[in-house]
Amino acid sequence: MLSRKTQTPRNEIEKLSERLRELSYLGSAISVLQWDQEVNMPKKGADARAKSISLLAGLVHTQFLNIDRDGLLSGLKKKLEDDRLAPREVTIVRETWRSFERARKLPETFVKAMAELTSKAQNVWQEAREENNFAKFAPYLERMVEKKREEAKLVGYEHSPYDALLDDYEPGATSGELERIFTDLKNFLIPFIAKIKKVSKSIRPYALAESVTFPIEKQVVFNTELAEAMGYDLDAGRIDVSTHPFTTGFHPHDVRFTVRYNVHDPFESIFPTLHEGGHALYDQGLPHEEFGTPLSDAVSLGIHESQSRLWENMVGKSLPFWKRWYPKLKKAFPGAFSASLGEFYKIINTVKPTLIRVDADEVTYNLHIIIRFELEKALIEGTIEVRDLPKLWNERYKEYLGIVPKTDREGVLQDVHWGAGYIGYFPTYALGNLYSAQFWNTAKKHIPKLEEKIAKGDLTILRNWLRTHIHTHGKSFSARDLTLRVTGETLNPDYFSAYLKDKYGPLYGIDTRG
Repeated sequence: MLSRKTQTPRNEIEKLSERLRELSYLGSAISVLQWDQEVNMPKKGADARAKSISLLAGLVHTQFLNIDRDGLLSGLKKKLEDDRLAPREVTIVRETWRSFERARKLPETFVKAMAELTSKAQNVWQEAREENNFAKFAPYLERMVEKKREEAKLVGYEHSPYDALLDDYEPGATSGELERIFTDLKNFLIPFIAKIKKVSKSIRPYALAESVTFPIEKQVVFNTELAEAMGYDLDAGRIDVSTHPFTTGFHPHDVRFTVRYNVHDPFESIFPTLHEGGHALYDQGLPHEEFGTPLSDAVSLGIHESQSRLWENMVGKSLPFWKRWYPKLKKAFPGAFSASLGEFYKIINTVKPTLIRVDADEVTYNLHIIIRFELEKALIEGTIEVRDLPKLWNERYKEYLGIVPKTDREGVLQDVHWGAGYIGYFPTYALGNLYSAQFWNTAKKHIPKLEEKIAKGDLTILRNWLRTHIHTHGKSFSARDLTLRVTGETLNPDYFSAYLKDKYGPLYGIDTRG
């Protein structure tokens, strides 16, 4: 008896793939405009740029809805339901249909209005942040919350409107599930941090040599060498400067990231290079021959974030890594670092609650995310108002981290996400931390003497393992199934808490039992 999973006629799948590629090329044009807005665009260009992005976003949306104009996608969806597609085809049709279902619930007028609002709101946020003026940004954020509530209503949800937004970034996840995970995480982190506080000493990396500055041009050279050592292909990317570091993948052969520089603290660019470099490696590792299809798209933002956090923390804040790179750092900045390698390792792993999320150590970081998750969920559900945010933000920081922002710039205005319309995005950072610990644990088992190889400067062996096991699969598997496939079990937060205990227990001489 012949299997029903026969290859679908090439012209059907290839016709769909070609339509998806055309849309992706058009989408890349929007991404270039957004990248330029963050990196190069003059202030007076904001309104015109918002109009351009809005027009193109509406065009992409309309073209995507036209993808089934002749019933091509619907016909393939029927074959999917009848179990008549090959594995590669299953992924393309399943994930395209999922996106199509969501897109056709959103009117073009809504999509264009949202694109214009986010473009304008980002610029206003940047000005408000510079001026420490939340009142300037608040009206735009109020409109953003209204539009996001409208989006949730249009898309539909079962329990919370926040779930409809979260699903766009972490497919299948629910706020109820996250609340359970984050509650357990808080219950572990807050007392764990309290133990560290009793023995820790507050040290900032630049305290090693306060009189020394770190020329930006030398930082650029160091970071470029570091990115290349990770396996980042500069012939398929570039590194630029922006207010908030980010990564943009226009195509696997054009993946760019940005950092920001501080002449008094090179770690403000070094760790973002590792972080954004991890994102960029994922995007460069997606199959270029499948560009435009779900086979060349990331599984979820939680999985994407796992790659950046793994490189930034598990690798970039490890002793083996700095056995190789600390001598290079000292050579790049003569006289700046007098600490021994052991002392330096303790300094870069200092645990101290800070106000700024992107500067947070890996122990306190998730509390920053939990605060944002709780607030944005409450905003969307209507239990709090935008005008209440600064007060509630400060209260949560006092309760969870024991510190209070003195200004909104170092408080509620520090992140671009809400201005960019990325409500539902923040939880993926914490999920990325959890996934990263689980993947790191598995990588060490699969790659013999991995940490010894990292100490000798071999970083590409890890890049290659991640590419084989995670990057090249695109959306072939859900985040849940990919994690099961790679590690042998679904997401297990215990790996993250075990990682912190194993690392910071010896560092601070604390009892991690119980």
